[in-house]
Amino acid sequence: MISTSAQIPQGPESAGQPARGEHDQLRLANHYLKVALDQVQEGVLLLDASPLDSTGPRVLFCNARSTCMVGVAPERGLRGLHALDLVGCERDGVALLTALNDAAASGSAEVTASLQTYYEKGAVPCIWRIKAVFNSLRQILNFTVTVQETPVDKPQETKPSGSTDKEEDMDAQSERLRVENLAAMAQGIAHDVNNLLGPITAQLSLVQPTVDPSSELGQALDVMMASVQRARQFTSQVVKAAKSRPAEKCATRLQELIHETVRLAQAGTNVRVNVRMADSMCPAMCDGVKVSQVLQNLVMNGIQAMPKGGYMDVEAREVEVRPGMDAELKPGRFLEVRVRDRGMGISPENMSRLFKESFSTKLDGNGIGLTTCKHIIEAHGGVIRVESALGVGTEFRFYLPAADAAAQSRALAAASPVRTPTKGLVAGSGTVLIVDDEMAIRMIAASILKRCGYKVLECDSGEAAVRTYSQMARAGTPLDVVMMDLTLAGGMEGMEAAKEIWAFDPSAKIIVSSGSVTDDVQRTFIDQGFAAILPKPYEAGELSEVVRQAMAQRRPQLV
Repeated sequence: MISTSAQIPQGPESAGQPARGEHDQLRLANHYLKVALDQVQEGVLLLDASPLDSTGPRVLFCNARSTCMVGVAPERGLRGLHALDLVGCERDGVALLTALNDAAASGSAEVTASLQTYYEKGAVPCIWRIKAVFNSLRQILNFTVTVQETPVDKPQETKPSGSTDKEEDMDAQSERLRVENLAAMAQGIAHDVNNLLGPITAQLSLVQPTVDPSSELGQALDVMMASVQRARQFTSQVVKAAKSRPAEKCATRLQELIHETVRLAQAGTNVRVNVRMADSMCPAMCDGVKVSQVLQNLVMNGIQAMPKGGYMDVEAREVEVRPGMDAELKPGRFLEVRVRDRGMGISPENMSRLFKESFSTKLDGNGIGLTTCKHIIEAHGGVIRVESALGVGTEFRFYLPAADAAAQSRALAAASPVRTPTKGLVAGSGTVLIVDDEMAIRMIAASILKRCGYKVLECDSGEAAVRTYSQMARAGTPLDVVMMDLTLAGGMEGMEAAKEIWAFDPSAKIIVSSGSVTDDVQRTFIDQGFAAILPKPYEAGELSEVVRQAMAQRRPQLV
């Protein structure tokens, strides 16, 4: 069994605090190491050397690939979970614990065990390669574990001449890796764009109320603020669509979903999409992210069919299907969505092949786009249909079941807190610690809060935030609120820093402030004990109001 006396030896820096330059170099080295591990195609886990019990050792570190394999957001990660939380069944848990013991004795071990995921496929078989890390006294410091999915045997298929199973398997893995990398890249870019929009949004919201709205400058500021708000909606939609998560069907208002998806799909094109639907239309029972992907695919196909530009139509309405009215749809209420382009149309001989995986009219296409759309809609209990005329255009229609009254009530009860931007600044008092690795964001947020009457301290790292909080508390001048960015470059992440602060002071009031927080996950952060959420970019009034609300709260209920 693993030794219970294993301890990490203290390095030379334990004799005293490292110099500032050395500290910065360590942070930079940690940042580069994390970036490098995030590029690895296998899942990488660092487990502590705790005694093996019913749950196994804890996860100390995970790379981006491991979070994608499990199906959680990279910023959430797997840190703090036990090893046995990651396996799919009790038998595989025993096998993994045995392999850990073998690695503790011999230095390394390998085992095949399932990995529990949040995808529809559930647990997947994986190869776990374990190496024990020892110090000079042969004491275990930790375990380094790599996790890789085992190849899945596929049924015999007719293969193109000259192709091999190995080539096809490599192509499939390459395509999956490309998609996963694009999703991670999209989240990272959206986060960085939100950080760039942050100072602009805050400054505009400060200046705008001081200018006559009817003046030339006032009208220009209105246009600038509207553009910034649209950019914020774009990045929110990108983050939401890119995140890996299990299917979740709930009562969803298609009005907002359609407007946001169309706005994103037509951005930068010479096609104008006209959207028409009633504001009173009832919600659909669906997974909003997947339906958005279907709509985006159809709109972009229409745009590509109109290379010289023009107009498209997207319409939605409620329809009632009575018994015997439709051979494919069950009786009941449905939401019908129509996507109509004015392109070249589809030839009659291609219509019957349109939803086949092996068919595509594009030279660089693979034919899976419309097939995936069909599978998604049918999985929702709906259907997708198409009509086309050469030289006139093409219209796709898909149907989604309407949400019943009970589903609408559940969705309303579980709704995330609504962001309500305020026009002016809200005065307050107390001490606020701003933790963010972007100097411009810290500077402007501090300026706004000081103008509201707060005393403000700033930190650029999680380690500094934990140290500052404890020092202020011991000095008898405790901090009232901490505003924490979740994604901090190098060293300790924001979530980890928040947990360290709560370990020191369970009553600490911490506000989540990040460019990766979407509306659908805000309730999760509240349940974890955060006092409030302030997604970036935010306006000056929003910042002052959220801080005031956090100040007024009592001790948060942690889970």
